[in-house]
Amino acid sequence: MSGLRIVTVHCLQNPSSYITGILFIAASCVLATWIPRLLGQVTDSLRYGHAGEGDIAGFARMIVAVGAGRVIAGWAGRFLTHMKGRELTYTLRRELFAKWSTLSPSYYHTKSSGELISHALSDVDIVGDLVTLGLNMSVTGIATLIGTFWQMVVHVDWKLSVASVGPLLFIPVLVRRLGPAIRSQSHRAQEALDAMSQVTGEAVWGVRAVKAFGQEAVFNSRFEQRAEAIFEEKMRFARLSALFSSLVPLMVNIGFVFILGYGGFLVATKAISLGDFVAFTLYAVLLRLPLEQLSNVINIVQRAVPSLDRLATLLSVEPEIRNRPGALTGQVFHGDLLVDRLTFRYPGSDHDVLHDLSFSVRPGQTLGIIGAVGSGKSTLADLLIRLYDPPSGSIRIGGRDILDYSLATLRKGVACVPQEGFLFSGTVLENIGFSDEEPDEARAERCAVIAVVHESILQLPEGYDTEVGERGARLSGGQKQRLAIARMLYKDAPFQLLDDPLSAVDLTTERRILDNLRTLKASSGGGASSGKITIIISHRLSAVQHADEILVLQEGRIVERGSHETLLDSEGYYAFQWSLQNNLFSGDDGKEGNDDDKAYFPKDFPDNERQEPDALPAVFQVVCPEDLP
Repeated sequence: MSGLRIVTVHCLQNPSSYITGILFIAASCVLATWIPRLLGQVTDSLRYGHAGEGDIAGFARMIVAVGAGRVIAGWAGRFLTHMKGRELTYTLRRELFAKWSTLSPSYYHTKSSGELISHALSDVDIVGDLVTLGLNMSVTGIATLIGTFWQMVVHVDWKLSVASVGPLLFIPVLVRRLGPAIRSQSHRAQEALDAMSQVTGEAVWGVRAVKAFGQEAVFNSRFEQRAEAIFEEKMRFARLSALFSSLVPLMVNIGFVFILGYGGFLVATKAISLGDFVAFTLYAVLLRLPLEQLSNVINIVQRAVPSLDRLATLLSVEPEIRNRPGALTGQVFHGDLLVDRLTFRYPGSDHDVLHDLSFSVRPGQTLGIIGAVGSGKSTLADLLIRLYDPPSGSIRIGGRDILDYSLATLRKGVACVPQEGFLFSGTVLENIGFSDEEPDEARAERCAVIAVVHESILQLPEGYDTEVGERGARLSGGQKQRLAIARMLYKDAPFQLLDDPLSAVDLTTERRILDNLRTLKASSGGGASSGKITIIISHRLSAVQHADEILVLQEGRIVERGSHETLLDSEGYYAFQWSLQNNLFSGDDGKEGNDDDKAYFPKDFPDNERQEPDALPAVFQVVCPEDLP
């Protein structure tokens, strides 16, 4: 879709409002062209002594009436066009947000948040200016030019009219020369604004990291560089726009020279009256405003074209993840989860990240998944909720291919705790009850109790009505994770997916949460007919030790599987990790370490993941008690 088509379609969808607005504005401009003629008639009447007090009063009443009609018509027309222009900006922002909600994560990997925010704010406002200011000034300029030229030709002298507008023929040459440069410079200015928006967002969202590393000066320098780039690009744009806007009135002034010379000659030779000359002079002055407005319109158009093209590009992006034709909608989401020989690679990649995975989970069962960083755990989670599309037939729920379900049906049946525990700006209650438009506070409190966050919420200034801040900035990492768990419980979906949900909580709180979840599962029946499918992805083995089956992933493959006891008996990677974590966090023998840690490395454990107990980084050696004075 071309950029200008966005505006064209909007205008065609609102023809009556725009036509009415244009007619009102044009009528206002035509009325304005009558005033110089009336003043010319007054001048002739006074010169020849034909005007009495009654005549002068009559002329005054006519001028007041024309002025009042001009104001009323102009206000009505501009109000209509501005109202529709605001509707266009609202519609564009709504369409942009709706489009972004359909796009897959891979799209956002190539776009910065600052760039997208700039599209939604700056570009949309520029397009709104095109429809409101641009349209108003275009109609005003064209109507005033036509009305003025008509009055000059018909009621004064056509030869003088032609002489006065001759220099105006150079304006198209200016447009051709300067227009492309103005348009290109506007595009560069918008790109500079995108870059500054990105740095600003990073500085705000990463303020803790910036302060922790003492990098305030670095980010200030980056911001100053981006701000300086915007200033330079905007100044180049301003210079070009100012040059164009100044040259157009110059053409009018040159025409005014012709009027004074040739018009004075016509008055001296009695070809026109002094009143006609006064009226013509006023018409010449009146020409200046519409020409300046039309030059501003050209600037607005040149500035809006890059923004329209950027918006059109965004709105034309096709989502990679979409519903199949005839996708199931409104169907109850339940049944066994079956993953059958799943192999997957990311779009544009040349290697697989998951290799031949097969497993099944029945309702009422819990599946645990562990593995080193980069083993494919989160990729598997993304495929289960179709943030990326798996190969056809590789994932089935209730006997149907996951691709057969509509995205709305699939995601309605899944409650997820994301790895980062993301929270939205709003209150605690709104975040827990995110799946409801009107959250139930009693239900939210029950979920918070299970997630062991209820007591923390009550200690907040306004309890459940406390604003959590952007991305939950007012809460600790552990509180955010527990709120995310409560949000999952509140949704009460048949499929629960927890991606490393307890990494930011202490072990005591972790045990309480896991005990509560097991109690909830037992009280709800937990059978195949009524239970939920639960998948827990975690680095902490204590989070998955009570799962019905545990999968160990390594480089996208299942290298071990079984129950907690079975995997301990196998003395593989899982057994090593269990021994390591158990010694580090609780200690079987009450000690904090074990000199025989090396014995727990399985035979096939990668050498690059081995670390001798004595080979600690220097920072750790500095704070060891035995090294302190």
